[in-house]
Amino acid sequence: MKESLHIYFNIENSSDIHEFLKNAALKNNVDSSFIEWIKEKGIPRLKNIDFNNAPNDDRFLAMIEIDEHYIKCEMDFKEPIEVRSCIITIINSIQEYINICKQLVKGGE
Repeated sequence: MKESLHIYFNIENSSDIHEFLKNAALKNNVDSSFIEWIKEKGIPRLKNIDFNNAPNDDRFLAMIEIDEHYIKCEMDFKEPIEVRSCIITIINSIQEYINICKQLVKGGE
């Protein structure tokens, strides 16, 4: 996702999301609604995920790998809006993936 965000916003490098957002805000013709989504929804959603307790489950990894595959397929940027959509979908889905896998593990016990 970091690489795709750098390409989408034409930013060469950033050390973290906050530096990235600062650099993105300085660009002309920037997708300001996407930046606002990242600030107001994307970052808070990622911060609320307890990655230390993510399932150690092949199904969880497979879900993440599928998302990774989708975003890699869009990295040609023929349709930049698709990259944006992939990023939003991935961020919105991670907690759901964790919940699904935890339910599957509970159901199998």
